[in-house]
Amino acid sequence: MIRPVLTEVGIFLIPFAAYALFLVATRSGVFAQSSWPAHLVAKLALGSLLLISTASAPHAPIAAVHLTIATLHAAALTTPTGSGDSDDAPYLLVSVLGPGAETSSLHLPASGHLSIHLDEALGAGPLVDLSLQPGDSVRLLVSVLEGKQVRLSDETQAAASSTRTLGQHPSDRVTALAAVLAPVTQQDAHWIGSAALLITNENGAIYWRGLDCIATCKVLNPPAGTDLAPGAKPVAGVVELTGGGGTYHLQLQGTRAS
Repeated sequence: MIRPVLTEVGIFLIPFAAYALFLVATRSGVFAQSSWPAHLVAKLALGSLLLISTASAPHAPIAAVHLTIATLHAAALTTPTGSGDSDDAPYLLVSVLGPGAETSSLHLPASGHLSIHLDEALGAGPLVDLSLQPGDSVRLLVSVLEGKQVRLSDETQAAASSTRTLGQHPSDRVTALAAVLAPVTQQDAHWIGSAALLITNENGAIYWRGLDCIATCKVLNPPAGTDLAPGAKPVAGVVELTGGGGTYHLQLQGTRAS
């Protein structure tokens, strides 16, 4: 009980101490009555009260957000590369911008590629976990590619390099992303499509503010503006990707930890 009171007293005295230091620096009389006119003391007291109210105001906690891949469905396979090509080998490159200037990327699966047949839907899997403070925003770029040959080094580098395209003007992103993915697409990999997400923390409330197409993509279920309430059902968004001769449906989900 005593410590909070002493803390508030200390905060209250900060403006008065700062003004006293100013008087010392200017060699004015710290204890002279003329140095402490009533109107100035009132302003200092008002500043002290504002400092106390700001310091004691409750702060919204950091919010944990889990983004997952609900399903990846192959409605049509990509263009076959040979007579025995009866399935696809998709993989995802994920680039994250935020909070602030932070960047990260990942290759899904971590090593190798997935395997999917015509009209098959792959089950749920983790995408990325986010920690957002009030005022934070995070943009994610999800690109789905397909190729039998695994070039993990080139693919991982493409995911990392894709992050910078999130900071570009939307009209320039397709061209910039195509250049970044060229090291893998020029080696027989199919670029099925890319979509971008925007997650924000607005005064403690988490919103899925955007699900936008970047390339060969169509939004089927936009979750834009949906509140991710703690303990509520997952919020989902679905995009259709149609590059490389294939048609894929990617469902993404977001949940907020309780």
